[in-house]
Amino acid sequence: MNNQLRKSWPIIFVLFFVLIIGGCESGKKESAPGANAIQSSNTAVPAGTNAAAVEAGNALSGDIAVSVDGVVLKKADLEKDLQAAFNMYKNKVPADKQKEMKEQLRKQIIDVFIMRTLLSREVEKRKITASKEEIAKAVEKIKAQVAPNKSVDEFMKENKITNEDIALAVKIEKFQNMEVGQKGKPTDKEITKFYNDNREKFFSQPAGVHVRHILIAVKKEDDAKTKAQKKAKIEDLRKQLLSGGDFAELARKNSDCPSKEMGGDLGDVKKGQMVKEFEAAAFSQEKNAIGPVITTQYGYHIVQVLDKQPEKKVALNEVKDKISKHLEQTKKMEAFKAIVKKIRDEAKVVIN
Repeated sequence: MNNQLRKSWPIIFVLFFVLIIGGCESGKKESAPGANAIQSSNTAVPAGTNAAAVEAGNALSGDIAVSVDGVVLKKADLEKDLQAAFNMYKNKVPADKQKEMKEQLRKQIIDVFIMRTLLSREVEKRKITASKEEIAKAVEKIKAQVAPNKSVDEFMKENKITNEDIALAVKIEKFQNMEVGQKGKPTDKEITKFYNDNREKFFSQPAGVHVRHILIAVKKEDDAKTKAQKKAKIEDLRKQLLSGGDFAELARKNSDCPSKEMGGDLGDVKKGQMVKEFEAAAFSQEKNAIGPVITTQYGYHIVQVLDKQPEKKVALNEVKDKISKHLEQTKKMEAFKAIVKKIRDEAKVVIN
């Protein structure tokens, strides 16, 4: 629920900031017509130059990957950025999936370049600025996403995020607010529908138990005699427990489950996490009772429930404000995407 309803980042972070975090290395600053801070591995076209002529001239050499109203991303720079991004992920992806992943990264880098170029020009055209105070607040937002053992400076350096990136993000957030404003305020009906549609997923906590057990494992190759001996052993252990024996100590000395190191403690268990025979015993036994011996595919168990957590549901009035903010932000994002699409449709974007 927390992840679902957490306040969303402005569209710029979704469109390219997260992609930069994902490894896009586009950090060379070039001047370009109408934009003072377009950051990418791009070649700037002098003001007044016909973009189509530039594209036609470069087409012969084939060194242009993308052109956005004459601002170009060279193939060599695209491949350099792509390789840097790919190197961050290749060891985490199976060999047969790496080609597909590389193409996805290529598309992301191109999309980031296009969106960044267009939105940079738009905020420049509208003379939108970012103050030091606004940039500082944006840095604080980043800080909230960083692991406690890492500084913001380290995070930004690792992910090649510059102060210019943050300033541009602030400007685009302001542009978003100017264009979208108060659009997207959800109705009570929409809030209630979201709550009902997601009640089981986000707004309820299933019943659980804190349980420990002793296992005498039965192997496939065990014959009837061996199984009978193991059954007798666990029945004897149960008698010791009923007579006041120490559960944790008996588990440490006799259990075949790795949990024996914790005295048989399995911690909190929710429904659906254990095999059905074990779950049935765990959720039906009284607290602290020594249950009867049960049989599962693993062998023979003695189960003891240490605590029970009842099913918990979160009432609509407890989360109404969070749902409202989430839906409003989602609507605003969709509205802004439409604005960005219009800007892109009006630009001359050529992808080679």
